[in-house]
Amino acid sequence: MENKIVLFSNIKGGVGKTSLCALFASYLAEKGAPVIAIDADLQASLFRHRQRETDVDGDTQIPWGVELLNTSDTEGLQATIEKMKSVPGVVLIDCPGNLNDKNLAMLYAAADIAVIPLSFDPDTVDATGIFVKAMKTISQARLVFVPNRISASEGKAEELRQRAQTTEFLGLVGTVTPRIKQSVVIKRYTTLYPLEKTQLNAIEGAFKRITDEMEINL
Repeated sequence: MENKIVLFSNIKGGVGKTSLCALFASYLAEKGAPVIAIDADLQASLFRHRQRETDVDGDTQIPWGVELLNTSDTEGLQATIEKMKSVPGVVLIDCPGNLNDKNLAMLYAAADIAVIPLSFDPDTVDATGIFVKAMKTISQARLVFVPNRISASEGKAEELRQRAQTTEFLGLVGTVTPRIKQSVVIKRYTTLYPLEKTQLNAIEGAFKRITDEMEINL
């Protein structure tokens, strides 16, 4: 399979980067795609999540790998990026949103796709706009925006107008996926067990759009 490097990032916290990265890894693996996830965040949330699950159930077969990446080591990071590019499959990277770090910029420059989760509140929309401008200066990656943790209620007319305006703007610089609704099944992600039917129903529309942008057949 052709190598693809896919980032999950945004400078706004709390938009669901780690949970969507884990769910997407499971989605790809269950469709037969070779996939590995790289945790490049100082918090190491994805890596620690896998550790907790394997500590409880170490006999379960690992569906996809998780590795921790030290981005402070420039030479080591360069070597790791070269290895990533040679992987015969999909490399997912759970990134922090610090674009001022020159080492992290190396990761963005190497990416084929940048998946950017967001919500439609003004703070997140503004932060996403800043992130997109910075990304355009350091990366040629295709941008895929995932409206995530969106309330199932339609909201007020002004909120809907602003949502439509934001979606239209983002569509000029990248691809906007179908929304992922606010749901406990998304927060309850796992790195070890198969996707629940309710999880698959929640994410399939958005994830199908991402794979379309990746130009891979599943």
